Amino acid sequence: MYGFYPPMQAPLIQQPIMPQQQSIQYVNDRSSVDTFQMAPNSSVILMDANISRFYTKITDASGIATIKSYDFKETEAEKPKEYVTKEEFETFKSTLKGVNDESNNADA
Repeated sequence: MYGFYPPMQAPLIQQPIMPQQQSIQYVNDRSSVDTFQMAPNSSVILMDANISRFYTKITDASGIATIKSYDFKETEAEKPKEYVTKEEFETFKSTLKGVNDESNNADA
């Protein structure tokens, strides 16, 4: 006698998750950004080739795009900050105190 074995079930197949796509591309203007084709769940930085501007375009799972634009602005290098030591401050403070004493004596 042979034993009864239930039929084998096919393994569940999961849909592969599409990785987020990130890259930098160049465009000519805003209309080029609007027509730039992208896969769902992806993001791209689009650099304007004609002006100092860039765009971010992000698509959600259904392929709906959100576009934001940013202007480049040149910045100056930050100057190092200079601090006064406590000793230097006390010396300065005593100098001011002497000046105030002299001006009070002159008024009298």
